[in-house]
Amino acid sequence: MGLHKINKVYKADDSGLADLGTFSSVGDAALAAAQRLAGNAEAVGRGTYEAVRATVTAGWTNERRTGAIVRETAPDYRDSRDAILRRVIDAMGGRRS
Repeated sequence: MGLHKINKVYKADDSGLADLGTFSSVGDAALAAAQRLAGNAEAVGRGTYEAVRATVTAGWTNERRTGAIVRETAPDYRDSRDAILRRVIDAMGGRRS
């Protein structure tokens, strides 16, 4: 029995990807990652960080999906001098409340 070349063309299921982003398990995974990030930031820094669930935009058409963000609730100016925390703060962007 010889090898046969099989040509298949697959197309993305964009609606399926959008649906996937709304699953609560995806939100749980995003929150768990954000909690680890916040915990690491608190362990190294002097400020207070927290992770919260949030609706985020993602995908080619900016669909609203479940996610999480990390924010600094009690800033400490000394955290901005630490290179690692500076990257965390930059990643958080303007998401402070």
